[in-house]
Amino acid sequence: MPDKADDSSSAGSRGLSMTRRGVLGLGVATVILAGSRQLGAKTGSDASAQVASMGSVIEFSAGADGAPVLSSFRNAASHFEWATPARAFAPAFKRSDGAPASWRPLPIKSSPSDITIRAVSTGNVEGRLSLAAYADTGAFRWQQSFLNTGKDLIRGITGISALDLDLRHDLGRLVVHCVRRDGDYSREAQPFRSRLEIKGGRWNAPVFAGLIVIEAVGRSEFLVIGVQQERGWTFSLDQFDDRLRLCVTLEDMEKNIAPKAGLAACPIFIGACGGDLDTAVNLALDHLRARILTPALEGAPWVSYNIWSTDAKDVEKNILGEIPFAAAMGMDLFYLDASWYKGSSTRGNGDWGKGIGSYTEDRSKFPRGLRYLSDQVHAAGMKFGLWVGPNIVDAALVPHEIPLSWLALVDGKQAELKIPTWENTCVQVCIGSTGYAEHLKQSLAKLVEDYNLDWIKWDNSGIPALPARCNRSDHGHNQNDGSASALDNEYAIFEHLHRKFPNLALEQCGYGSRLDYGLAGTIRANWCSDTCYPAARLRSNSLVCATVYPSAYNAGWIVNEDTELFEAKTDAVIDAGIRSRMIGLFGVGTLNGQMSQRASLYPKKILDRLAVNVRLYKRFRHLLFQQVSFPYKPYGTDPQGWQAIQFTGAAGSEAVVLCFRGSSTQITSLLTLSRLRPLKSYRVRLVDGGTESTISGKELMGIGVFLSLPEPGASEIILINEA
Repeated sequence: MPDKADDSSSAGSRGLSMTRRGVLGLGVATVILAGSRQLGAKTGSDASAQVASMGSVIEFSAGADGAPVLSSFRNAASHFEWATPARAFAPAFKRSDGAPASWRPLPIKSSPSDITIRAVSTGNVEGRLSLAAYADTGAFRWQQSFLNTGKDLIRGITGISALDLDLRHDLGRLVVHCVRRDGDYSREAQPFRSRLEIKGGRWNAPVFAGLIVIEAVGRSEFLVIGVQQERGWTFSLDQFDDRLRLCVTLEDMEKNIAPKAGLAACPIFIGACGGDLDTAVNLALDHLRARILTPALEGAPWVSYNIWSTDAKDVEKNILGEIPFAAAMGMDLFYLDASWYKGSSTRGNGDWGKGIGSYTEDRSKFPRGLRYLSDQVHAAGMKFGLWVGPNIVDAALVPHEIPLSWLALVDGKQAELKIPTWENTCVQVCIGSTGYAEHLKQSLAKLVEDYNLDWIKWDNSGIPALPARCNRSDHGHNQNDGSASALDNEYAIFEHLHRKFPNLALEQCGYGSRLDYGLAGTIRANWCSDTCYPAARLRSNSLVCATVYPSAYNAGWIVNEDTELFEAKTDAVIDAGIRSRMIGLFGVGTLNGQMSQRASLYPKKILDRLAVNVRLYKRFRHLLFQQVSFPYKPYGTDPQGWQAIQFTGAAGSEAVVLCFRGSSTQITSLLTLSRLRPLKSYRVRLVDGGTESTISGKELMGIGVFLSLPEPGASEIILINEA
C-alpha cells in the first residue's frame, strides 16, 4: 500500500505510485505526491534540486562530472549538516553470478512535488531513487527501485539497496539507537567506531525493529530512519577516510525481473531533527500517524476480551455466558482465539494445532454457529473477532482440504511441528505459494462476510520451531526466495483484506511479525509477546514498544498466569497490575485455552478493580495514539525502579502520565514532564491521590510533579488538561 496521499492534492496531480512492497511484473513508477513543500526544485531534467519536509532539507547538486550528488541533508532549524557530497547515486544490485554493477548517472528528474534520481548499469538495469517530502511531517519518503529496460529476463538478484547515504566524516561521536525484539524488548544504544551493523532478522528470528536513530552525541542532533519491512534487511554504517557510508540493503532473496518490469525495495522514511531522543522517536511516530498508519476506528483503542476453548463440552454455553459479563465490564471487543475451527481439540489442554488450517466453524462446539455468536456479541454492543494461524495446518487436513502442492518443503523434506502435549502433527504451509496465498485471501474474506467480523488476529505462531524457508521450485518463487516471497504474499493478503474491508481491524501476532513497519499501512494492533506477565515484565516491554509504534497499537492483557496480580493483597497493587496493561491496547484473556479459567471467574477483588480501571482507561485512551515521552531516563525500563510514560495530545492541550513504583525502596519521586505549553495553565489531577491543582506548563516542565507511593508495587495516573 502506498503511503497516504496528501489530502490537499487532486487525484490527477498525484499520478501513479509504487506499491509499498516490490512486486515483480509491475512497471516502476515515480512517486509523485502533491502538496509537499519544496524549495528550489525545477521542473524537467537538471543536476540540482531541493526539497524540504516540515523539519529537514535535502539537496542534490551537480558533481564534478555534472552528475547529481546528494550535497545536503540538514536540520532546517539548526542547519546541522549530515551529508557530504561524495559520489553520485550508485545503488547496490547483487546477482547470484557475482557480476558487479557499474553505474552511469543520469540527470535528475524533478517536478514541483518530487525528485527522481536515476542511474543505468550494464545488463539493462536502471536504478531509481524516488524522494517525496511533506509539509505535515518531519520525514521524507525514500524508495529505491530497479527497472529492466532490456528484452531478456534478469535472473538471480540476491540483494538490492533500499538506502544509500554519504555522511560527513567529522560528525564526532555517534551512537545508534535501536530496539531489540528477539526476547524481551530492549532499547539499545550502540556506539559507532569504524563499522556498525544492525539486522532486521530472517524467517523465524526477528532481531531489531525497523526504527533506527543515529545520535550525534553532544550536538543534540538526530537522524531518524524507518525501514518498512519485517526481515531480510541490514543497516550498516562504515568509516572511510573522507566520509561515512550509511546503507540499508535487502538480502535473503532470489528475485527475477521480467522485461520492462521492476523490483522495488521497501520504502524508507528518514528525517533529521534536534532536541533529545524523545524528539527523534516522535518524529518517527508523527510520520507514521500522518503518512502510513490507517485511520483510527471509532472508540479505539478498543478494550478487548479474548477467550478460547479446547474443552469437550458446554463451549458454546460458556462463551455465550461470557458475553453479558464482558459487556458489563465495559469491553469493546469480544473475540475467539484458537480452536473455533472444525476438528479442533476437545481435551481442554490448549492444543490449538488440532484442526488448524480449516476455515469452517466447529459445529460440535458451536451448534448454532459462529454467526449466531457474532450476532449476540453485536447485540451486546461489542465488536466480534476471530484468531487465525495461517503458517501451519493439521497434517490430517492433507491432502483432502490442503493440497500437497501448497506444503513447504525444505530440501525435499516436509517441515513438521510436533509439540509433546498435542495429539496431532502440524505441517508448514508456504505462504510464498501463489495458490495458498490466493486461498487465504478468499478464506479470510469469507470469514469476515459470513461471521460479520470486526477483527482478525493473524498469528505467526509455530514459525520459531520450523525450518528457515521453503525452497521448492513450483510455488511461483525461486529456490532461495521462499522467505522473501512469503513476506511479499503476507503483505499482499493484509492489503487485500484492508482494501476490501477498510473498517476491519487486523492484528499482527507472533515471531514472524513483531512491530513490523511493513504492515503499518494495514494493521491496527500488535500482539507483541505472550510474555504479558508478570505485570512488571509486560510494563517494561510496553515502554520499549511505545517507541516503535504508537502505544494504542500495542496489546497487553491481564491473564490468569499472572500469579503476582491474583495474589496481591491490596487495591493499590492490583491497580498497578491492571494499569501495566493500560499503557497500550488494553485487554483481558487467557493463554492456555481452558474454559475453567475464563475471566468471569476471576476473584471478585480483581473484577471490582478491573471495572473501575476500564472506566478510567476510557478517559485517556485516545491519547495513546499521540506523542510519547519518558520522564525517567534511561527510559524507565527497569522494573525494580520507578517507571513512567507520558502521552500528550495535539498542541499540548492535554496529557496523561502513568507512573509505577515497582519494587524500588524509594517511596517518593519527582516527575519532570514535557511537550506542554509553558504559558498555559493546566488542571493536574492525581487519580489515586485525590488531589487536583492548577499548575503552569512552565512549572510542570521545569519543576515537575511530586509523587509519593508508600506501598511497593503501587501506581498513580496523572490526568492533565488545560485549565
